Amino acid sequence: MKLSCEIKVKHSYKKINDIIKKLPKTTEDILKNIRGYAIKLEKGNNSEGILVEMIDMSNKQVKGRIYADPSKFMSNGVSYLWFEYFGTGQYAEQQHIGKTKHFIESGYTEWFIPVNKVERKLNYPIVTLKGMQFYIARGAKANHFISDAEFKSREENIDITKKKLELMLKEVCGK
Repeated sequence: MKLSCEIKVKHSYKKINDIIKKLPKTTEDILKNIRGYAIKLEKGNNSEGILVEMIDMSNKQVKGRIYADPSKFMSNGVSYLWFEYFGTGQYAEQQHIGKTKHFIESGYTEWFIPVNKVERKLNYPIVTLKGMQFYIARGAKANHFISDAEFKSREENIDITKKKLELMLKEVCGK
């Protein structure tokens, strides 16, 4: 969201400095609102892995970002964030990484996951091959929880911006 405004204040640089100091809080509140939506949309409700960061408040600009930390989306030492965000199997939006014969022959729609290599039970059927159990995994659709959160919260964020700016200007300007 880009916002610009012109404020006419005679001989009151303190008020301008107060506005400059308080404006980043409004941006941070909007980012936190988007983060709340992203946590709800992310299938594991991973609140620790979805972060807000204020990244630039110089040159009269206020910038922040919301991002997912891959190290917080781990299973058996491997991050599954990429797979959740961009999908897997026939739903994959990125290039396939699997190289097994079965995966390629199935048209990238089916692959085997050793049951003993998974931390929690998965909702896939289990087969036994050569005395070892495997989940038969199928593709999962992409979950763009961060970008979806931005769109779902857009109207609410506009309202937050209006209210916060109005309150801040009243507070700073004394009206």
